[in-house]
Amino acid sequence: MTRSHPGLTRLGRVPLDCWYAVASSPAVGRELVALRVCGSPLVVFRTLAGQVVALDDRCAHRPFPLSAGILDGDTVRCGLCGFAYDVDGHCVSVPTQSRVPLDAGVQARPVREEHGMVWVWLGEPGRAPLYRTPDLDWLDDQAWVSVGAELEVAAGYLLLLESFADVTQIPYLAPDVSPAVLAAATPPLDVVVTETTVSLSRRFPPGRLPDWQARALGRGHDEEFEHRQEGHFLSAAAWVDYWDVLPDDGTGPARMRFSQLVTPVDDGRCRLLWRVTRDFATSDEVTTALLAELFTSYYGRVATALETMQQMIDCDGPGREVNVSADVAALKVRSIVQTLLAEQGAPTSQARATVGRGLAGRS
Repeated sequence: MTRSHPGLTRLGRVPLDCWYAVASSPAVGRELVALRVCGSPLVVFRTLAGQVVALDDRCAHRPFPLSAGILDGDTVRCGLCGFAYDVDGHCVSVPTQSRVPLDAGVQARPVREEHGMVWVWLGEPGRAPLYRTPDLDWLDDQAWVSVGAELEVAAGYLLLLESFADVTQIPYLAPDVSPAVLAAATPPLDVVVTETTVSLSRRFPPGRLPDWQARALGRGHDEEFEHRQEGHFLSAAAWVDYWDVLPDDGTGPARMRFSQLVTPVDDGRCRLLWRVTRDFATSDEVTTALLAELFTSYYGRVATALETMQQMIDCDGPGREVNVSADVAALKVRSIVQTLLAEQGAPTSQARATVGRGLAGRS
């Protein structure tokens, strides 16, 4: 099937009903941190009691970033005019007069801190309690260990989400990371969709483990095991992958989880927070170091590929694309995005054309 890609142009509109992972928890402390999320400048910091706060990063008096100011206790003071704001964004003092203007204040954004991440809500504040952050329980479980990093990708958010939904790319984009069974077999892909989520799964016949995993599990390089792969579009901010090795000797599965958290920054730029988490050989520092190296390289290659795609689209236009049966999950992700945009009020033509600045969706 051949069609034009509906979303590879850039628009100045971003749906906002979604919790976005804007930073890892350790990255937010008692310093003012400037971030850009869905085209909006934010300043985030941690209060004396440890609560994370996110305010719009622009003084109400003049266009100057609060992140260039001073954090005094739990008060942010503008570095240009001295207007001071509390954690709710209320202006609490003005240096030149005793009375604070009634309309002096900045927007405070709802914040959650879960799964070792800081999540910010950019939509209508009253709607935030109706939505959950994606379920990433393995990031909190002491029986699992993770490696990960953050990188900025000069590509539209939908390119990232569709790429993660395309499980056929890995053997070609990163053959050194790809398990051998991916190249040896192509079992049928089961895809289950709901109004706002997509899940895919397939089970591979017995095959060899990659060398690093055989060593970590204490298995012979010639032993063969069944493998199970799953992928889940949890929200417009998160795609997660499961990869399980399934021994038949009663020892239980060796499980890996890949958390890919996508946050639109502005036109054609995204922040990708990724974590690779495992529940085997958790004290093996050699395996941890190897996985950190492997997947830092892998996600760097993914970013480069997507940036190349975005550059081609920007230069030559969306063009046409040929879809095959393996694209069903990515196409459903695209459809959900269009629906989310339309529900938020974007005209249908914009919803179909959106890829650039970002999106938000239900968890």
